[in-house]
Amino acid sequence: MAISKDQHLKMQEKRDRILEKAILLFSEQGYNDTTISKVAKASGISFGSVFTYFPSKEELFHSAVIEPIEEITSIMLDFNPDAEDSLNELKIMVNSHINLFAKLSTYLQLVVQVIGQHSRFKDQFDELNFFHNEFCSKLALLLEKGQKKGQIRESDPIFAASAYFSLLMGLRLTMTDEIDEKFWGNFAPFALQLFGPISYTKSISRLAKPRAAYSNR
Repeated sequence: MAISKDQHLKMQEKRDRILEKAILLFSEQGYNDTTISKVAKASGISFGSVFTYFPSKEELFHSAVIEPIEEITSIMLDFNPDAEDSLNELKIMVNSHINLFAKLSTYLQLVVQVIGQHSRFKDQFDELNFFHNEFCSKLALLLEKGQKKGQIRESDPIFAASAYFSLLMGLRLTMTDEIDEKFWGNFAPFALQLFGPISYTKSISRLAKPRAAYSNR
């Protein structure tokens, strides 16, 4: 018998709640110490109900790593490599990415686990690596155009894109969650400087210093 829209919505909400708690537990406790029992308890559902949505712990972990990428990708790739004003496009892009990464602390801790154990989590790592390469390739096109127009200094665009991605990761993983989004905006001009904008004259000396910024995690 077909389920109603209301039933489908409730099932989706329950699945989302399970996945949210799984991401939190996997990121904080690691794969080995995270159990289905812990996920069920954190989600407020029975042990058996988890398997209605995720057949195994392996499938749950895979979903916890992979499913957030779709939303992240839509934001990360939301820039035009053929923009007439490459530098302005970079400014808009950097601000968008900074705001995004400010909210990704828990998930990125999970990503780091996959990267650190890429042989063990090969399927998940391959998906993450594909996303990384797709992003760097698209950003490289924008950087190449900016270089040809004389807006940014000549450099290897792929290496510059990869360094920028690493900067975003590093900022989020070394900063505490208590820092507000306005504070995060202060890092945008520093990130932009990575690309070597020739005509970029905005002062960064007056920005707030990152006091008590580094995490003790």
